[in-house]
Amino acid sequence: MGEPLLNYDEVIRAARILCHPSGACIDARSITVSTAGIVPQIRRFTAEGHKFRLAVSLTHAVSRKRLRLMPIEKVHPISDLVAALHDHARARRTRVLVEYVLLGGVNDSPDDARALCGLLDAKLVKIDLIDVNGATGGFQRATRQARSAFLDVLAEARMPFAIRYSGGQDVGAGCGQLVAGGSRRGARLL
Repeated sequence: MGEPLLNYDEVIRAARILCHPSGACIDARSITVSTAGIVPQIRRFTAEGHKFRLAVSLTHAVSRKRLRLMPIEKVHPISDLVAALHDHARARRTRVLVEYVLLGGVNDSPDDARALCGLLDAKLVKIDLIDVNGATGGFQRATRQARSAFLDVLAEARMPFAIRYSGGQDVGAGCGQLVAGGSRRGARLL
């Protein structure tokens, strides 16, 4: 699959075809373009005024910790990314979906949740919390207690959030998994 915003023109072309009456006739607001955070393309997407929704994988609110999980942080730092997201939300007058894969013992503490709330404007974003599937890449799901404490911080800060069901675990196809050749060995976090 790859990063959609690195193939920007073709992704937008495909989304337009899906919206067209001679295509799949899907409402543009029902199509979401999800990115790891290519800031110049997010700004282009905003400037072009597409009706497609925008979602961004964040997975940590602290730059040095995010860098370990998402090397894109080196090229597109979180401060630039969040500014672009907030600008997009203001321009579109809609919240940007911020995808946060919850990793047990890595980004699931109350301090991690507070950092997330401090980074993002609750009026401009909605957190899409996703449990990592299985022990992909050496990661594990947050405990029920850690997850609950994380959610309590978001709720207390009045940060809008949803918990996304991540199916497909049984066939190596859930969120956070990439399994090839029918084997769970070699799985990696995406």
